Amino acid sequence: MEKFRYFKMKKFKLLVLAIITVVASSLIFSCKKDKDSKPIISISPGALHLYGNVGDLITFKVSVTSDVALSKVVIKGQLDNETPTVLLDTAILTKSTSFTYFYRIPASLAGKSIVFIFRAENQNGIANENFTRLYVNAPQAVVPVALTESAGHRMYSNLSLTNQDAYNLETKIAENSMTADTASRDIQDMSASSSTLSLSWKSPAGGKFVVFNSFDYANATDSSTISAYSSGVKYSILYNLQLNDIIITKLGSVSTNKYVVMRITDIVEAVGKDGDYYEFTIKK
Repeated sequence: MEKFRYFKMKKFKLLVLAIITVVASSLIFSCKKDKDSKPIISISPGALHLYGNVGDLITFKVSVTSDVALSKVVIKGQLDNETPTVLLDTAILTKSTSFTYFYRIPASLAGKSIVFIFRAENQNGIANENFTRLYVNAPQAVVPVALTESAGHRMYSNLSLTNQDAYNLETKIAENSMTADTASRDIQDMSASSSTLSLSWKSPAGGKFVVFNSFDYANATDSSTISAYSSGVKYSILYNLQLNDIIITKLGSVSTNKYVVMRITDIVEAVGKDGDYYEFTIKK
């Protein structure tokens, strides 16, 4: 009987020892796991490949968790065949963090790609990384559009009692300054106290003029017109207009950016003042 009890007690002690060993091993493994485990980095959007255009604002939602307190989170950007550059470097002292990172796509990335490297490191020096690549679309080639010409447009002297002395270049319709709204009068003659044309124009609608006689009128396009206007001297009033003068104006009568090219094809000084007029072509 005593021998049976002895073996039973010995078996019990072995069982207890085995349990203690298992628990101790588990604790040691758990501690080692906590010490060696890497931070977990989650990114949204989580796709490996993203696509965008120059000027787009890309928004990354970043979430990091760790079994050990973090030390820092770094975001780097690596262009094609270039070394990575630091975009964000922030110290973190907690076991988790969440934040939003914004990236505006610069013009220099058109047609290229950039890899974003998200790196988190804990206070034990254990680090982890996550990646995503952003492809930036190349801009579409701008094809110049030839302007369409119309001829035979007339604007009479401001002294005329029967004919229109202003012109709406948007609608290509002659206007009478006494009745037409200011905003519709893109050009208007400035003749005052003489029976001859003043050879001067103004824009009650608020447009500006550029006289550009070297402009390639025959091959005028939308882009060449804008470029010429942008590089020229802008005037609110034009003086001493001559036959064949080429005038570029940005319309003040519309809210959008619209440009018109005019070429004076005739200046008529008739007897009296009702028959005096300018004749011009319009390209737009």
